[in-house]
Amino acid sequence: MIILGLILVLLAVAAGILLFEATSQLSDGVDFDVLGASISLPPLALLITGAAVITVFWLGWVLLRQGVKRGARRRRAAKEEAALAEQRRVDGERKMQEEFAQRERQLAEERRRHEQETEDLRRQAQEQHVSTEEARRRAEVAEAEAARNQSSGTGASRVGDTQRDPGEPRSFDRRDNPHT
Repeated sequence: MIILGLILVLLAVAAGILLFEATSQLSDGVDFDVLGASISLPPLALLITGAAVITVFWLGWVLLRQGVKRGARRRRAAKEEAALAEQRRVDGERKMQEEFAQRERQLAEERRRHEQETEDLRRQAQEQHVSTEEARRRAEVAEAEAARNQSSGTGASRVGDTQRDPGEPRSFDRRDNPHT
């Protein structure tokens, strides 16, 4: 490409020198009517003006092409940036959804753990209630037995003095606690 461009430049310079030499000997002017005025130019000036017009044309054409290429490059870059921004946004939304799902799972696990603890506490309270009721019932039975023994005169005067099973919990009466 570089060699071809160099050859074309050298050919253009050689043609320009030949045209300059050929027109420099002409002395008759060329007449033009422009906007109602008549202009007379020597052939050499006409040649230089033509070369200048073609140079300006090609310069304008090159600038136009560069502008179009630059605009296309900017549009392509903007399109790629918009696609990248969209991808970032989608990734951000996906990440937020994953974090939300993870938080939901954590909350569900905490909720399940809390419900399990609540159920365990209810079960313990129920067991304690049953134990308390059983102890109260045994105490009532022991008091009734003590009252029967006292009325029959067997000598058992207090609930604590009655015969009891060693595995059975001892029930207390107010009379057994000296501090009350």
